[in-house]
Amino acid sequence: MTWWQKSLSCSVAFFLTGCQSLQYYGHSIKGQWQIISQRQAISTVMAHPKTPPQLVHQLHIIQNIRLFAVGLGLPTQGQYDTYVDIHRPYAMWSVAATPELSLSAKTWCYWFVGCLGYRGFFEQGLAESFEKQLKTAGYDTYLSRVTAYSTLGWFRDSVLSSYVNKSENELAELLFHELAHQVVYVKGDAMFNESFADVVAEEGLKRYLIGRPDGFQQIVTRKKRQQQFTQLVLDYRQQLQQVYGSHKTNEEKRLYKKNLFLGLQQNYQQLKDEQWQGYKAYDAWFAELSNAKLNSISVYNGLVPALQVILQANNFDLPTFYKTCQRLAKLSKAERHRMLSDTFQHPDLPLSFP
Repeated sequence: MTWWQKSLSCSVAFFLTGCQSLQYYGHSIKGQWQIISQRQAISTVMAHPKTPPQLVHQLHIIQNIRLFAVGLGLPTQGQYDTYVDIHRPYAMWSVAATPELSLSAKTWCYWFVGCLGYRGFFEQGLAESFEKQLKTAGYDTYLSRVTAYSTLGWFRDSVLSSYVNKSENELAELLFHELAHQVVYVKGDAMFNESFADVVAEEGLKRYLIGRPDGFQQIVTRKKRQQQFTQLVLDYRQQLQQVYGSHKTNEEKRLYKKNLFLGLQQNYQQLKDEQWQGYKAYDAWFAELSNAKLNSISVYNGLVPALQVILQANNFDLPTFYKTCQRLAKLSKAERHRMLSDTFQHPDLPLSFP
């Protein structure tokens, strides 16, 4: 390994881990370096005679999406113009945890990205082992599978084999989301970061599908179901929060928790049967519930409604929306969330910065 490769590996490790255990530190160097060292220019992959036609087709779609993303004001230069076959189904595995009778997320701190309510692993076995340790310590846990992630512009992100075969609509939404993280990102505020990226991705996808009525209708249906799923989960999460904050005994809280989880599963089944014509995309998610799993929905959707209000107030002009969110990013987390809460509750009032 040359001196610059060693330097890059160390940079990657610090970016991902900060002051973590030596084992995690080494694992992160290895995982990220494998991706960086194996990337190939997409033009080279597409031109190679042994590249499967289906892969060529998917990479061609992705390049068209990259070109479209430029018009959304997203930073595409040097991003997603390389391809890596990672030889595994997922890019990473993520572990989140909460105490048994609390929705307060356990956090881990990382250099540059701040403290987050999850820990990522490039190897499934390490993630499962870490989750087992947390369960043994009495935590509620959630191990999720990650097909894509952003390095926030610190490195050139590549198209990965873990998601290259998604549908065109899914690819567009995914790339818009990940590129949005390079426009606005706040250390230690995952809810704001993910909600912002979701709003950008949804608006970008709507524009991408202009002139494709069939595709647009599919997205409308999927988004409606996603919103119903999110609202259902958040409603039960709020009920859980009230139980955990009450003066009930721990045994009473455990019983309420069990019954609320059962009620959530039953209400999902009813929603699926009565309104979704048996649509099963969320079945696996509901198979085993935990506090940490409910938290994941709150993190990715908690501020979406407020940010949608701001986007609409800016006449759906994305560059102006980005500037507003960049101003929000400079505030303290408490002030930013307070302003967004006020915006959602009073959408007719203009956003007033301190």
